[in-house]
Amino acid sequence: MTTNTRQQIIDYSAELLRARGYNGFSFLDIAREFDIKKASVHHYFPKKVNLGLALCDWTQQWLEEGLNNFEAKGSSNWNKLERYFKAAQKHTLNEHLMCPISAFHNDLPVLDDSIRERLKQLGDIELNWVEQVIKQGIEAGEFRSTHIPDCASAEDSARALAGLFIFSCKGALYHARLHGKDMFHQTMQQFAALVRT
Repeated sequence: MTTNTRQQIIDYSAELLRARGYNGFSFLDIAREFDIKKASVHHYFPKKVNLGLALCDWTQQWLEEGLNNFEAKGSSNWNKLERYFKAAQKHTLNEHLMCPISAFHNDLPVLDDSIRERLKQLGDIELNWVEQVIKQGIEAGEFRSTHIPDCASAEDSARALAGLFIFSCKGALYHARLHGKDMFHQTMQQFAALVRT
C-alpha cells in the first residue's frame, strides 16, 4: 500500500458502504482487499465508529462536489434538479451503488449517536441546496409558488417542497431497484408537474 493508507481504506470503505450498507462490511473485508492484517486497519480506525465518521466526511465532500457541479452546469433551476435526480438514477440503477447517506440510513437503528448527528448535518446540506434551488425557481417564474398545507410561509413551503423532492427521488429509487426504472421516471415526472409552470 502507498503512504496514504488511511485514505485508501476510506475510499474502499465508501465503495463497500454504497454497495452493501454500513453493516454490510467489516474490517476483515478491508484487510483482505489490501492484503494486510486487521490490526493494520485498527491502527487507523480503532473502532468502526471512527471509520463511520471518516465516511461521513467522505460523504460530505462527495455531496458538496456533486451539488456544486449541478449548480455550475445547470442551465435553469429545473435543470439543476434534473441533474441531481439523473445522477442519483445513474448511481443507483446503472452502477448499483446507493447514495452514501441512504446507505447509512439502512442501518440507522444501530448507528452510534455521533454518526447519526453527522447524518443530520449531511441531510441538511442536501435539503438546504434543493430548497435554495426551488426558491430561485419560484423567483425566476420557473416554479409555481405552491402553498403547502400546514406551512406558515412561502419559505416553509419551499422547504417542504425540497423535502418532497428528495424523499420522492430517493424513495422512488429504492423501489425502482426491484420494480424497474419506470417507477422512478413516473415519480419525477409527477414532481415536475406539481412544481413547474
